[in-house]
Amino acid sequence: MQGPMHRSSACLATVLATVSTTLLACGSSGATPTPGPLASCSGTVTVGSDLPSSGDDATLAGPAAKAVQLAVDQANVGQLLGGCTLKYVAMNDAGSQGAADPTVGAQNVTTLVANPTLVGIIGPFNTRVATAELKISNAAGVVQISPSTTDPGLTVAGSDPGVDTASLKPSGKTTFFRLIANDIAQAQAMAQVARKELPAPKIYDVSDQEAYGSDMSDYFDAAVAAGGGTIVKRVRLSGPSPDFGPVAGEAQTLGANGVFFGGLMSNGAGLLAKQMAAIGLKAQFLGDDGVIGDRFLSDAGSAAEGALATTAPNTIGLASARQFDQQYQLRYGENPGPYSTYAYDCMNILLNAVHDVLVANGAKPPANLQTFRSQVVARVQATDYHGTVGETRFDANGDTRNTAFAVYVVRNGKWVERETVSPTPG
Repeated sequence: MQGPMHRSSACLATVLATVSTTLLACGSSGATPTPGPLASCSGTVTVGSDLPSSGDDATLAGPAAKAVQLAVDQANVGQLLGGCTLKYVAMNDAGSQGAADPTVGAQNVTTLVANPTLVGIIGPFNTRVATAELKISNAAGVVQISPSTTDPGLTVAGSDPGVDTASLKPSGKTTFFRLIANDIAQAQAMAQVARKELPAPKIYDVSDQEAYGSDMSDYFDAAVAAGGGTIVKRVRLSGPSPDFGPVAGEAQTLGANGVFFGGLMSNGAGLLAKQMAAIGLKAQFLGDDGVIGDRFLSDAGSAAEGALATTAPNTIGLASARQFDQQYQLRYGENPGPYSTYAYDCMNILLNAVHDVLVANGAKPPANLQTFRSQVVARVQATDYHGTVGETRFDANGDTRNTAFAVYVVRNGKWVERETVSPTPG
């Protein structure tokens, strides 16, 4: 990242005036919303966010929060809501220990939904926080749109035994949506990669002791089996292990031509790859997004070469994100983060839904708050938005239909993006 640059208020005004001319990118169907139909609109409409903009997650969530703010500022400069006043309330769910805190998140959402003019929330960033928040926003009929949560249990009943999906929807209606595909889609993408690399996949599966790793291995194993491959064995670690010799040896004995690691690099993924090389196991190393990082490279050493893993696409490199990238750097003097585009599109989808409800209601907010909120939810559900991450549409559960994943490979000691795949079950 480039170092932050200090800007005067006059310079900021110039920046906002510049970006206000590019509101075409904010249109839900390619047309710029104009203040014309809403020129007579009066009243206040509030949108909020709940993201861990400080603490342990700030490196990723901080730039996402800035992107949300940028979207709101552009909407205000461009008079997206016409004569109505658009207010934005940003909440931070980082707890006293520095990590995103479900208790803090629940308190934040409780405060937000109590606001008599609030119609939508962007966030949360983390799945654990989501399990505490969604039941609150759902009961209040308030839409939440997340740029980053991936646990299938948040939207698909029965997909994660650790998440009671029904309890998150006390109203029985879908009010939670996300722009990033869930972990089932990621596992299907990696299984598809395995079939491409290994015509007859025989996979030895190692998951770490975390719930995320266990779930990813479950989804991956199911996807491999559905595609005709074989899981020769599945093992789960009891903790970070410096000795993966027995695991690598067993994978070799069982004739595995691929080894999948479900979980985080901090729990030994690179050490596993190193031990595979040490005993001469030629199996392809496969991993999820938890293994993409410098820790894997340093732990594995030269054995990292050729390792494959999947993660959400680097949307900053897309042509559709080029304008946003320029605007973000101009505004903040730094590069956007990996979730900035997703967060930016989240807020623009919400704001366009609010705009459309106001237009349909004769250029004024519905008199009944619950009616307003439910109509915004319906507009989000029906969205077909062309933004920085491409086209976004949602299924009945609130999951994005854009399920493409990037495949990364280690080349010359670095993780590099090799291709993008759109998973097909089986």
